[in-house]
Order: sequence, then C-alpha cells, then structure tokens
Amino acid sequence: MIVKTFKVRKKGLVICGGILIALLVILIVCGIVHKATAKTYPMKTESERQAFMSEMGWEVSEEYTSCKVVSIPEEFNETYESYNELQKEQGFNLKKYKGEMVEIYTYAVYNYPGNPENVVINLMVFDGNLIGGDVSCNELDGFMQGLKNPDPDDKASLDENEAEEEEIVEDESKNSESSSAKSKKDKENASSSSDVNSKSDKKQAKNAFDSSSDSAESDLDGEAEEETQTANVTDNSDTEESSTEQSSQNTLAESSSQQW
Repeated sequence: MIVKTFKVRKKGLVICGGILIALLVILIVCGIVHKATAKTYPMKTESERQAFMSEMGWEVSEEYTSCKVVSIPEEFNETYESYNELQKEQGFNLKKYKGEMVEIYTYAVYNYPGNPENVVINLMVFDGNLIGGDVSCNELDGFMQGLKNPDPDDKASLDENEAEEEEIVEDESKNSESSSAKSKKDKENASSSSDVNSKSDKKQAKNAFDSSSDSAESDLDGEAEEETQTANVTDNSDTEESSTEQSSQNTLAESSSQQW
C-alpha cells in the first residue's frame, strides 16, 4: 500500500478560509434580503384579511362572499402561466405550490376607480399565509389586476379625464344647439326672402297683366275708331252716289221737259 502525503502551506489555508467565509457572508446577506423583500401576510383570521385589504386601499364587504378550496395543478396550462405572471409581478409564485390545496377567499369591492359593478378581490391562502390573489370584474367585458389599488394620483387623473370628457360632451351639445338655432334662423330668413320674392313676382305679373289689358283695350278702341271712320267714308260715298244719281235724274227731267 502506497500512501502519498501533501504538504499544504499555511498561506494557502488562509486564502481558502477567507474565500469560504466570503461566500458564507454573501449567502447570509442574500437570504436576509430575500426575506426582507418577500413579505409575508398572515391570513388566518378575518381581521387579518380585512387589515390587509384595507392596507391595499380597498373598501370591501364585512365578510367574504365565498370561500373555496382548490388544487394548484402539477402542470400549468397557458391560463395558469398567464395568471402566475400576474402573481410574479406582485412578488408571489404559484409554482412553489404545485399539487397543494389552497383556500380562496372572495370579497365584494365597493370603491374601485370609476365604480364599475361586480368587482371582487380574491385572496389565495396556504397554511395561513397569503400566496397570491387578484382584483377582477365578473362582467363579460371584465378585467383582472393585482391586489393593490391604483395610486390616488392615478384615480385623480382618472376623475380629471372623466371631467374633461363630460366638458367636451357638454361643449359639443352646446355647439349642436347653436348650429341648430342658426340653421332654423337661416331657414326662416330663406322663407321670408322667398315670400318677398313671391310677392314681388306676383306684383310684376299683375302689372304685366294690367299693361296687357290696357294695350288690348287700346287696340280695341283703335279698331272701333277705324271701323267708324270706314263707316263714315261709306256713308259719304253713298251720299255722293245719291247726289250724282239725283243730278242725273234732274238732267233727264229737264231734257224730257224741253222735248215735250
């Protein structure tokens, strides 16, 4: 049997020991930081749950509306993966609880910004501690978000936007009413102008008719005067003929008298 021995220098031991101590310090610090950031919320009693929801900024029902026990699946489908992404954003991770039975407490929410109806908060509890949850709306076009209420500034901004939208709608309504009144006034002016034009046209037509009547009467008077003159000429001609005939008869009589 051959035994080999190694001689380790004292300086090398010191270096190795220093490295191990440094690694141990790093692990301890990381563990402390992780524990500090991963805050736990005890959920064993109703008062603890109510205190947490108040801390998140919610006004909820005095008691949970439902409590059910569900099993976290061993394999996550697309829906669970998407839901777990929401939990990771809040500092949770449901993959740690695969195959475990967890409790889900549901409460009605009364102060969601914009006051939509049917908003609830769901608290997922395992072994008396919060492991996840969400705030969601049960309507057909509902939504889902994390457990924290939007910041007051965000709510004020939302209220301000709603006020601006209402003001815009009111201005549009006023503009519409003004446009309607202007259109009505234009129609009245157009109608009045049309009536004036109609009266003017009627007056012109009457004047034209009167002028035509006067012209016709003048023509009739001229024709009557011409007929009178013609009749006078005819009478004069008849008188002349009668005079000529009388003169001829007188001549014949004188001639006959002289002969006898």
